Amino acid sequence: MNPTHDRLVRFLGVTRAAAGFGILVRPRLVYRCLGVGAADDGDAVARLFAIREVAVAASALQSDPMGRQFGVATGIFVDSVDVISLVFGSRHGAGKGALVIGGIAAIYAVAGSFALLG
Repeated sequence: MNPTHDRLVRFLGVTRAAAGFGILVRPRLVYRCLGVGAADDGDAVARLFAIREVAVAASALQSDPMGRQFGVATGIFVDSVDVISLVFGSRHGAGKGALVIGGIAAIYAVAGSFALLG
C-alpha cells in the first residue's frame, strides 16, 4: 500500500474504533438513529455492533500487512451487508437516521475497497 492508502486505512480504522467505543458507552443512540425502539435485549444488539466495529478496526490497524488487508476486507464485507440490510429495512419504513447510517456504511465500503486495491 502507498502512503495515501495507508492514511485512508488508518482513518477508517480510527473512526470505526471511535464509533464502536462511542456505541459501547451510549448504546441506545443506535436505536435512536435507526428510528426504532430499544427492545428488551438490554442494549445487547447495539453492543454487539459496537464490539464488531472495534474488532474490525483493531484488525485494520495492526502492523502486519496481511492482517491489515484482512481487516479492511472484513470492513468492506460488514459495511456492504449493513447497506443491504438497511435497504431492505427502509422498505418497511426505516427512519432518516437509518438512511444516514446506510450512506456512511456505503462510503466506508467504497473507501475500504479503494484502500484495498491500492
